[in-house]
Amino acid sequence: MKRVIPIIAVIVLLVATALTMLRPGSHGGDPQRPGALIDVVGGLLPVRDVTSADVASQPCWQQGTLTVPPAGTCVTRLPDPATRLTLCVVAGQPDVRVSGTSYGPQRLTLEQLDCAGPRPISLYDDGSRLQVTCVGLTPCVLRLA
Repeated sequence: MKRVIPIIAVIVLLVATALTMLRPGSHGGDPQRPGALIDVVGGLLPVRDVTSADVASQPCWQQGTLTVPPAGTCVTRLPDPATRLTLCVVAGQPDVRVSGTSYGPQRLTLEQLDCAGPRPISLYDDGSRLQVTCVGLTPCVLRLA
């Protein structure tokens, strides 16, 4: 019995640590992304990409291409059923962020947006928005990949 108590204490400590690390908002210490458990569950669900039809009526979009003027910002509401967005930068220096109702903005890197191999951006919750600010002196052009 004396050995069981320390073993139970260690198990409780490990479970508490796991729950803390896997909760939404704790992805590797980055409070801007949901945790690994959300990524695993999301990987089991059907994927629905954002299409050019989804953004056709939004400002700055034309035929799946987003054009933001220098020093300008365009905000796009993304459809709630969509689970993934894949963009690539064709021109300019954009600051790209995706946010939703429950999670703060994910700031995307240029590596994620490279047209040679763009990486899909997971949309974690309802009310997702894409915000693109063009920080350079030339227009920023991004396209759905």
